Amino acid sequence: MHDFILYSVIGSVVLTIVLNVLPLIFPNAADKLQHKIEENARRAIEQHEDDNQPRVKVFFPWKAMLIGSIVLTVLLNLVNYFSR
Repeated sequence: MHDFILYSVIGSVVLTIVLNVLPLIFPNAADKLQHKIEENARRAIEQHEDDNQPRVKVFFPWKAMLIGSIVLTVLLNLVNYFSR
């Protein structure tokens, strides 16, 4: 249990540093993301107002699920490796 607390604190510090350094590495990423979200919202409103478009649109995020699965698998394996 003592090792788990140590690993949790180290992981928290590393994630905090990474999340604070990422905006410095990619300074325009937030603006690009905001413009993409605004464009998707405009497109959704236009499609909603168009009677020729279907009313229900199914979204299945298979790419995000695949990437998330791979990342979580690697993280779990690293945690398992370092906890030995």
